[in-house]
Amino acid sequence: MEAYLKEQYNVYEDERYLTSVDDLEDFIRDCDNLFDCGQGYYTDEETIICKIEDKFYRVTAIAEIESSKQEYGDRLYRVGRIKSVTYEEIEKPKPKDKSFYTYELELTDDQRRSPEWFMKENYIEF
Repeated sequence: MEAYLKEQYNVYEDERYLTSVDDLEDFIRDCDNLFDCGQGYYTDEETIICKIEDKFYRVTAIAEIESSKQEYGDRLYRVGRIKSVTYEEIEKPKPKDKSFYTYELELTDDQRRSPEWFMKENYIEF
């Protein structure tokens, strides 16, 4: 798979567990980090792109969210179960256009680590 598919679209590919569209629902149910849940926040719908062989699929999953009251602070949210998984075949995503930007920052050595970490995590060349 071309690097831009992972970097720009976060395409999921797993040749062991995603061998046909019949595997999509089980793959989503086993994907622990698909939904963003925590103390005081949650998402109950996510859309991702999966690659199976040479085809691409837009997969939408809807979760049932559970929560529990905390002694202090907001409720803690988590996925209870996946309510539905739908998918549609799509064309292979094309590379996104890139533009060049220049920033000048005044940072301490400690502060410099944060933007560098962010850029590495998001595949931004610097």
